[in-house]
Amino acid sequence: MCPNPGAPCAPGFSLTFPPDPAWVRTCRETVRTSTTARSELTDLAVLLTSESVSNAITASADSGCRHPISLFGEWVPDGSFRVHVRDGAPGVPVVQQPALTDVHGRGMYLVANWASRWGVCIDGPGPGKSFWFQLGCG
Repeated sequence: MCPNPGAPCAPGFSLTFPPDPAWVRTCRETVRTSTTARSELTDLAVLLTSESVSNAITASADSGCRHPISLFGEWVPDGSFRVHVRDGAPGVPVVQQPALTDVHGRGMYLVANWASRWGVCIDGPGPGKSFWFQLGCG
């Protein structure tokens, strides 16, 4: 299920950047700055954003996709915070059950277990998807 794009939300932020791991830090800091109004959400929002953006960068690298990645954040009228990550890579993220010794595979597991809501939208004529999660909703 995709969030209703027509629903009124408080202004947030957007970033568009190349699929380069150096941008993960900028994304984390943007979310950290944007969640000061509800500081109880900050650490989790930063962690899940980092994992989500890293997944998009990895999916792009693995598929040879050079399309830019976009990060959007917004405050929803119910007081929750929603993050969208859009990439041009094919496929959708999959929740894995990583073993304790696995180095990778925890990002979607963390989102699925700690976000209030989350989903994937296939939204356009070309390849790619938007992944979103929401924190702080009932």
